[in-house]
Order: sequence, then C-alpha cells, then structure tokens
Amino acid sequence: MWVGRVAVTACAECGTIDWFADSGPVDHAEAMAYLFGSYDLIGHLDALGGPTSSVLAYAAPNARKRKNLDALPKHVWLEVGPRLWLSHDGEVLLLATDHQLLIENLTRGA
Repeated sequence: MWVGRVAVTACAECGTIDWFADSGPVDHAEAMAYLFGSYDLIGHLDALGGPTSSVLAYAAPNARKRKNLDALPKHVWLEVGPRLWLSHDGEVLLLATDHQLLIENLTRGA
C-alpha cells in the first residue's frame, strides 16, 4: 500500500514490514520518520503481550496523518528495524524497543 511516496508491505503472520519508494527499498528509520514523524508522544505504558516490558504511545496530530496507520495490520507487533517493533489499534501508534539510545531518540528527550 502506498502512503505518499512510501510503499508499505506488512505481513501480520510473520510480523515483518518492508518499506519501498520508486527507487527501491527505503531505510526503516526514514520511512518511520516520513509516516509517523509528526505524531505526538502521549506516554509510556506497561506492555501486555508486547515484545518489551514497556511501550511508547503516540497520537496522530490530525485525522489525515492517522490514516497512515491504515497501511499496517492492527493489533499485531511488526518488527520494523533492529530492536524496534510497532503496533497500533487504528488510533494510537505503539513503539517498543529495549535499546536505551533508541528510546531517547523516540521520546525526543521527553
């Protein structure tokens, strides 16, 4: 499914996701920043059934940006990069990692 200039292929059964553009594969960090970079951190949550013990929850700034979640299956953890997983319920984006530097980057110091 294309979301702007990024194509997303996600497999709920195998828990993986790939990102593409017209020129070929796109780095996961670049794709995530393009699709979800404007989302707002709303909190840290204890993970129930997630790949880590806690998750970061994000909300879209508007309905148009929330539609970016439609490209991904709901209620499934997808491995989007090394030590980084994503899930959502159609409203809230959840990111999970056990890597402290990545947590600091994802929370932007919050």
